[in-house]
Amino acid sequence: MKTRKKILKNAFLISLFSTVCVAGTVLINSITKNKIIYQKEQEKKILLQQVIPKQICQRFTKKLYKIKNKFLGNNKTHNLWLLFSIKNNKPEAAIVETTAPDGYSGSINMLVAAYFDGKIIGVRVISHKETPGIGDKIELSVSNWIKIFTNMRVSSIADKNFLLKKYGGKIDQFTGATITPQSVTNSVKRTVVFIKTIPSIFHFFNEHVYDN
Repeated sequence: MKTRKKILKNAFLISLFSTVCVAGTVLINSITKNKIIYQKEQEKKILLQQVIPKQICQRFTKKLYKIKNKFLGNNKTHNLWLLFSIKNNKPEAAIVETTAPDGYSGSINMLVAAYFDGKIIGVRVISHKETPGIGDKIELSVSNWIKIFTNMRVSSIADKNFLLKKYGGKIDQFTGATITPQSVTNSVKRTVVFIKTIPSIFHFFNEHVYDN
């Protein structure tokens, strides 16, 4: 009888210990996950401020939409901020979260801002897994390469200016790397082509997901 009680007691203690451990792990994971999400959102806010210069941003108000489009690199839902002119309350430009799916080491996530006529306001990289010292030159903190797109204009998806110089375009490559810069360049071009279509599809937009 005593042996049975002892076994039950030990089983209860082990069960209790396991429950406490699991609960602790879940709690720590939840806290850590929330902190990571918060940190990423703060970083995104900083990038939003960088992709639109202050003197330009002051001319607009922003409104957030959710969008799906094949030109944005995958089938996921992306954030899209429409920029409405303060003067007439009409949308004139957009900032879009987009993805270059074919980076050298995986997907490259970016913010691309452009006017509806195809003129680029700015581009910034949100996250990537490119090789340190080579592919990471797409980060503004590493080099100014990403600024090359500012004020360029995309005419169409066949615009040959958006090729590396070695292929006859206007975009500089990195020493020892061509896949990363061309991947980013292709994504920027596709995203701006999409932004140019917004005036014709804007009436479909709502604050949920517009899938096209």
